[in-house]
Amino acid sequence: MATYRPLVRATGPGFLITSFLARLPAAMAPLGIITLVAAASGSFAVAGAVAAGYGVGAAVGGPVVGALADRFGQRLIGLIAAAVDAAALVGVVLAVHTPVLVAVAATAAGFATPQVGPFVRVRWAVLLGERGEHRTLPTAFSYEGAIDELSFVAGPAFVGVVALTGPPGLPLLVAAALTLLFATPFALHRTAPPVVRVPGASVVRSRLPIGPLAILMSAMLAIGMIFGGTQTGVTAFAQASGRPGSAGLIYAVLGVGSTISGLASVWLPARLGLVTRYRGTSAALAVGGCVLLLVPGSLGALLAAMAVLGVTSAPYLISVGTLAIAVGPPDRAGSFMTLVASGVVAGGAIGAAVAGRLADAHGASGAFIVPAVAGLFAVGLAAVSGHLLRARAVAPSAAAERLPALRS
Repeated sequence: MATYRPLVRATGPGFLITSFLARLPAAMAPLGIITLVAAASGSFAVAGAVAAGYGVGAAVGGPVVGALADRFGQRLIGLIAAAVDAAALVGVVLAVHTPVLVAVAATAAGFATPQVGPFVRVRWAVLLGERGEHRTLPTAFSYEGAIDELSFVAGPAFVGVVALTGPPGLPLLVAAALTLLFATPFALHRTAPPVVRVPGASVVRSRLPIGPLAILMSAMLAIGMIFGGTQTGVTAFAQASGRPGSAGLIYAVLGVGSTISGLASVWLPARLGLVTRYRGTSAALAVGGCVLLLVPGSLGALLAAMAVLGVTSAPYLISVGTLAIAVGPPDRAGSFMTLVASGVVAGGAIGAAVAGRLADAHGASGAFIVPAVAGLFAVGLAAVSGHLLRARAVAPSAAAERLPALRS
């Protein structure tokens, strides 16, 4: 697409491929853990609890990794995170029959997750600002939203394919290998800003805006719960149908609509403000979450519901991510973006844990209550918080203009 050519010119095509593949392990891990632990323990509640440990670790570790990257640079911190994450994923496979150890390994893997999505958004703002292409930032964020969605779908689909062709632990071993192969070159790529500083500042760094941060983290928490609850529900559906390895392939249908709608978001009218987009996409997301409750138990209906959810999720992620750049302090962009992104993984952990218990008691239909409730929460939050975000936000192009001078 012609509108995405400035992104290729700014980084080269190799970066776009590497940054996508570097996200796959984080997208593979939750479903890979659920599939492996459910097969080993025979309980979705146990599997959901271990997956929740991964999510809690990622929710806590993401901001830590982001803060360290702001202070020491994305290269060093990215390399360390990739090595620890890969080792911990292997540890999950080795310790799967020891409940305490597998939970510790899963939590460690989540904590050390390389923060590819948040980091690359910071890189786009810096790179496009340096090139004087500030108005291309919304295009970059539309692309990133679509690629995030594609990774969220391709990862579970890859889990499904690998699980059908090998032992249950193989998907996590593949995820560990992909982390080393692609998160490492992502960390070392020339686009990485070594340190971000405010000109003239010494030790004192900007304060994070607590109100907007809490709102955006909660917004991401909602869609994380939708993802976590949906993955668990789909896994329960696949298990009940006698094909547990097909869960990833079913979940992959979500990506058809999400990738298209994410890429198409760049053509939304410019007159639609950031908060207006946020409110509109949250309403659509609520519809997508509630559609799953209408699934009567047939595969065809489930696939249709997954496609609807996919169409509504990517624009929502894009709107929240763009708001995060617009309201966050430029010298703490890494910290702010990883904090906001941590809402997704925390929500995924909560959604998987709650949906796991509901799936044990009521099957897949019980698990699908979680995305419906989370979608309603998302639209309610957007309705009551828009005024505060509007007061704080700057235009995306202005946000990009603030960042080029911050590269050291």
